[in-house]
Amino acid sequence: MRGGVGVSVCRGGGRVPNWVGAWVRRGERLVGLRRHGATGGGGGEGGGIPKLEYASSKPLKKAEGLDNWVPSTPGVYAVFDEREELQYIGLSRRISNSIERHAETELEKMHSVQVLEMPGASKDSLQQMWKSWIESYAEETGNIPVGNMKGEGQWVLNRPKVRAKEEIKLTPGKGADDLLVPMDKLIDSLVKTKRVVAFIKGTRTQPECGFSYQVVTLLNQTHVDYETVNVLDEFYNPGLREAIKVYSDWPTIPQVYVNGEFIGGADIITEMSEKGELVGALQEAE
Repeated sequence: MRGGVGVSVCRGGGRVPNWVGAWVRRGERLVGLRRHGATGGGGGEGGGIPKLEYASSKPLKKAEGLDNWVPSTPGVYAVFDEREELQYIGLSRRISNSIERHAETELEKMHSVQVLEMPGASKDSLQQMWKSWIESYAEETGNIPVGNMKGEGQWVLNRPKVRAKEEIKLTPGKGADDLLVPMDKLIDSLVKTKRVVAFIKGTRTQPECGFSYQVVTLLNQTHVDYETVNVLDEFYNPGLREAIKVYSDWPTIPQVYVNGEFIGGADIITEMSEKGELVGALQEAE
């Protein structure tokens, strides 16, 4: 497909690089291959896709912005330019979000995309598949995609901008010895008076662990108002890091509460987002 951002298909006489076949074979062995929006024949019996073809799709870009065909599931993806030359191989917990963020800086290089969905995949499984794609390309071409090379041409996913909002401080900052109300009572009052509260490590603009960053990112994407509390702030929230675990009877942080109810940590929030359930759950709180 020429003249716009979309995906073209190599069929029949079109040249398909050998390493694409390796993707298919490795994908079949590891998790099974699924392509989105394939057009034309060659599907084979039972919807199978012949080897040595790469994906077709609806256009990646419409007049008003990116199309929404790209799945929001975890997986591995490869981006090609209009000459069908590979630009970048990436992995993502949410492929559609990564494609949108790439488009902010690399849109002119984004003509086609190969997508391998891996629902429920672990971080190790995603990295293993991503590495196999990189290795297959390198074996065929003797190099790695230009966007994966370190340096000026490297594709970098900038962290999305977040709304600046002050974190909630549970005390005036006089220390644990001067607490007039037990910490569990302060937690209980907070989660029951605020619609959505996220207890995280760090702040919403500077999370201090990957799981907290993931939760803040997903909450920001919902555009629902929420509060954050920094469990590492011993000056204003002394003892909170352990107290919140006791309060929720949940051993890890971050923790998200909606209308006084604990709904989950990073894994559950991510799963809700992938299933399209997070926005609805948070909007019910408003």
